[in-house]
Amino acid sequence: MPQSIDFLQVFLGIILILSALGVVLFNKPVHACLSFLLTLLTLSVYYLQLSAHFVAVMQILVYAGAILVIFMFIIILFQDAYQNIEQVKAKSAPLLLAAAGVGLILSLIVIGKQLWGTKIVNNALPEGYGTVQSLGKLLYIDFFLPFEAITLLFLIAVIGGLYIGKKVKNG
Repeated sequence: MPQSIDFLQVFLGIILILSALGVVLFNKPVHACLSFLLTLLTLSVYYLQLSAHFVAVMQILVYAGAILVIFMFIIILFQDAYQNIEQVKAKSAPLLLAAAGVGLILSLIVIGKQLWGTKIVNNALPEGYGTVQSLGKLLYIDFFLPFEAITLLFLIAVIGGLYIGKKVKNG
């Protein structure tokens, strides 16, 4: 007999969708970053439910660090331009916004249709699932190049943000 979807999963899914929308829709960068933080914390709870405790902890640690980097970008890049953001009206066409809304609703319908008949399978997890050793082997053997490429990308982004946000001294 298939198990029904857990109430906690539905509640977390609603929080996840709303917080992800908040990242896109909030006008103030600080509110968008806090919404992003809520999204990441909700994802880590999902990882805990999937018995991936290490990934959940790393999600919080790594992305909490990334959140701090985002705050730094916001402070550096928008410290002088923040007052101008509210004075400029968005140039997005209402037709594009309506099309995006319709696309979102259609994609939610398709995803809901795909998930409606899905049965939850409770197979036993493989030996060492979610441990530091198994993840370390996976990252450093199978996904070494993408892992290092992302690290390099973060480093370049930080250096670029510092260079762009550098104030020019007059005189």
